[in-house]
This record gives sequence, C-alpha cells and structure tokens, in this order.
Amino acid sequence: MSRISGSSLTLVVLSKAKDLLLLVLLITVPHIATAQLTAGQNSAERELFRLENEWAHAVVKRDAAILHRMTAPRWVYSDETGVMEREAGIKAFTTGTDTVRDASNERMRALLYDNSAVVIGVLVMKGSGASGPFTNRYRYTDSWVKLDGRWQCVASQDYLIPQRKR
Repeated sequence: MSRISGSSLTLVVLSKAKDLLLLVLLITVPHIATAQLTAGQNSAERELFRLENEWAHAVVKRDAAILHRMTAPRWVYSDETGVMEREAGIKAFTTGTDTVRDASNERMRALLYDNSAVVIGVLVMKGSGASGPFTNRYRYTDSWVKLDGRWQCVASQDYLIPQRKR
C-alpha cells in the first residue's frame, strides 16, 4: 500500500484497506465453513450413493437378500400402484415377468440430518418384458436412518417418469 501525503488521505486509504480486508473475510469464511461441513458429509454421501447403486444392482440380480439387508424391518415402499410393506416391496423388486438387464442411478442428491438422510435421484432401468424392450426412468426418494451403526432404508417412494412424446 502506498502512502499518500496528508493525514486525511492516509486515513481514507487505511479505511479502504480495512473495508477490503473485511470484504475478503466475509466472502471467504463462509466458504471455508461450508467446505468443512461438506468434507464431513462426503463420506456419508458416498456411502449412501454406494448403497443406492448396490440397490440397483440387486434389482438386476433379483437378489432379495441384499434388499433385506438394506431395508429396516418396517420399511415401506410406495409407487403409482399403492403402498407395500417390506416383504411385498422386496418381492416387487425381485420377481415378475420383466427382465431388468441394467439399472443405474442419475442425479442423486443426499440431504443429511444427523443420523438420517434423504436421497433423491432417478433410477434408469433397461430390460425386456411382454411388450418388448424397455427403458424406464423412475424418480425416487429414499429415506435412510443409521440404525445399529449402519444405514438402513426406512421408506422409499418412486414413480415412473412419463416418456416424452416424439
């Protein structure tokens, strides 16, 4: 900082320097705090996203045991057909005449609250059924709670996203 002669000009320059420093602090401190908060959440988010992807693979493999392990005993599932308790919901994911060859998640977001979380995203399922090949997209919301030291899904809701008319 260069010093300008005259006491009133010196005070103006020093005042502007303090204002600039204050502005820099106001801009950077919240970002540092957010970065620290995000860093703490990243491991939980990664774990939840891993579980969501494991869920998708369990549907492809029709692996009810994995879904039993991931869901809490009172897990509920709802879609456009209604509400199902745990066993009926798992059966809906692992049986039926459709063959799912690929399932993946898109645009996942996790909202964390201490020992609970909400994950939203889009599940894309590709396969074939009675009317031929399909690619279905489902918008979902899964509610997770950390029970007995591990994340367990307590409620799931999804709906089939209507296909765009061409």
